[in-house]
Amino acid sequence: MTKTPALEVFADQISAAAKVITAFCASTGHPHPSFDDTQLNGLDTLPSSAPAEIQEARQVILESAYRLQQLIIEPSQYLARLAVYPQHLAAIQWLCHFKIPSLVPHEGTISYPDLAAAAHVPLHQLKSITRMAITGNFLGEPALNQVAHNKTSARFVSNPSLCDWALFLAEDSAPIAPKLVEATQKWGETTKKTETAFNLTLNTDLPFFDYLSSSPEFTQRFSAYMKNVAKGEATNIKHLVQGYDWASLDNATVVDVGGSSGHASIALAETYPQLRFIVQDLPMVIETSQSQVPDAVRSRITFQSHDFFTPQPVRDADVYLLRMILHDWPREEAQKILSHVAAALRPGARIIVMDTVLPNPGSVPVSEEALLRVRDMTMMQTFNSHERGMDEWEELVHAADSKLNITRSIQPVGSAMTVLEVGLGQ
Repeated sequence: MTKTPALEVFADQISAAAKVITAFCASTGHPHPSFDDTQLNGLDTLPSSAPAEIQEARQVILESAYRLQQLIIEPSQYLARLAVYPQHLAAIQWLCHFKIPSLVPHEGTISYPDLAAAAHVPLHQLKSITRMAITGNFLGEPALNQVAHNKTSARFVSNPSLCDWALFLAEDSAPIAPKLVEATQKWGETTKKTETAFNLTLNTDLPFFDYLSSSPEFTQRFSAYMKNVAKGEATNIKHLVQGYDWASLDNATVVDVGGSSGHASIALAETYPQLRFIVQDLPMVIETSQSQVPDAVRSRITFQSHDFFTPQPVRDADVYLLRMILHDWPREEAQKILSHVAAALRPGARIIVMDTVLPNPGSVPVSEEALLRVRDMTMMQTFNSHERGMDEWEELVHAADSKLNITRSIQPVGSAMTVLEVGLGQ
């Protein structure tokens, strides 16, 4: 039997998935995905509430298109194609810095000369940079020398913190990656949080979070980045809320370890009225967080100053939640954090870890794996930490306390993170 060529396989997968999405749009009245942005209705390409089969069809298209490009691009074109991405980011950085998106009318167009005059920037730079951005699906030029918004760029106006996110990526994050070579040459195999590519880039002896607290500008961009990441599909808080059977916990007390402003506890409290929460973080974080809790859940959420490198003071909780905590820390520190929680764990209680679990190479779609590997590289470059595979999570759990076991692993659809339930063995 003749094997179908890969080129046709990927093309057929795209065609079949496109028909699924087209049928969904036709039946629900949701606009079909289109490059025609004459109506900037603020809607996502596909609603996040779409059924799982629609989200899966979307993922099939993303993966098959990604692999199709990899298949058809000549090896001799590889580096030339790679050079496009830094220039896309540089273009968005420039446009955001000079507030170009806010100067383009929401509807209609503006000429390059008028836009340059309004932004007080050189015309030739504006034209070249905007046209570079357009090749990355940011802004549009529906008529020669006339600039207009598309859905992507319009979102940067309705949500200005996206520009802060872009500036963080371009000015704070992207410059770190090339310093990894120098960091390896200088320090070799180190896990110290002050011997990283980040330290070389910023010329600082401070660990990342200490530097963060010393720089208001850096803090603003990082906060905007984190807020937008939290809203994104891959790290959306809904995956924590819907990805575990919280309803079965009855009147449980949940300790949100390193819970920052309490956004995870707030989301859970709003959905599960039987649960009570204790949000733990450093004093300076707690001071500014309590006032942000909605009145409807305030009576069920308390805040407690706590450094998770010290013994856990709450000894009778039912659940200890660590969401996006352990990945920030190298093995030794992560083990210490987990061991303090384990020491407070009573029989029947559990630890819920929500963090990235790296897949084995090739075990998930490459387009998904690439995003997870970006997170892994970022942890290495910034913290001398890394994202862990399941075998590493099991080793970490046992190293923290030999009686601990991972009892369940749940991968919510669309989430970049996995829910790990950890409990005491017999």
